[in-house]
Amino acid sequence: MSEETAPTASPRQLKLFHLESPLTLRFGSEFFRTLPQSPGVYFFYDGEGQLLYIGQSSDLRARIGSYRHVTPERHPKRTLRLVSQVAVIDVQTCNTAAEAVELERILLLAHRPPFNRAGVWLGDPWWLSMNVEVGGLTLSLQREASPGGLGPLPRASRHLMGTIVRNLLRIANPTWKLSDFPSGLMAPALPLECRIPASCPSELVQMLTAALAGDVEGLLANLRTLPPPVTLTEQEFWQEELERLEKLKTPRPSEVSFLRPRQMSDEQLG
Repeated sequence: MSEETAPTASPRQLKLFHLESPLTLRFGSEFFRTLPQSPGVYFFYDGEGQLLYIGQSSDLRARIGSYRHVTPERHPKRTLRLVSQVAVIDVQTCNTAAEAVELERILLLAHRPPFNRAGVWLGDPWWLSMNVEVGGLTLSLQREASPGGLGPLPRASRHLMGTIVRNLLRIANPTWKLSDFPSGLMAPALPLECRIPASCPSELVQMLTAALAGDVEGLLANLRTLPPPVTLTEQEFWQEELERLEKLKTPRPSEVSFLRPRQMSDEQLG
């Protein structure tokens, strides 16, 4: 009888095996299971006790757990560097999601962690141009005012618009998987120019304009009609995007709305 030999895995098969999440290796799966499923603020520290990042969520367990699925294919290098340095995770629970948003805002201004960017430091404003075309909508960001453009918009609005546009693209193309989205639109900040394929682009203009003024109800209403994501990765991704949208409708002290774009004309709305 000949001696059996173990089958050799092909290069294609080897790609199916992934290294375990560095955060899971560092903290253990039980740590993530014991995190509270409540609103609150979370803190990432490095091995020397330096505060790296402050975030908030309506579900701390789900949000912090999502960092275990950070990959080079789906996340920016900045997030990969953050995850590689996290040695301590701390949380502070809040009674409501609105309280968590406000506490995060106060703590960011007080501590200015190195891995937080959007909404913390002041910068030059943006102006947004929207061009309605047959079969789609083209968006362009400039530093200077343009005829018919929306603005001035705060520097942080580029990150907020990234979330808004991804959700608009999801509404316009409900059968798309995350792998179908243009890679440029998966970065935290909106590209300086991008195009959204859509059969009714004027509806997207209305939702985008309203969202920038703090009214995201129309956008959220359309998202609720979509079929739920199938995979765990997509569920966690879109849950994070929804939490960012919820921030836009949270009242802030002495502000009527977070962004105040000019009204669009009937001609611009198509």
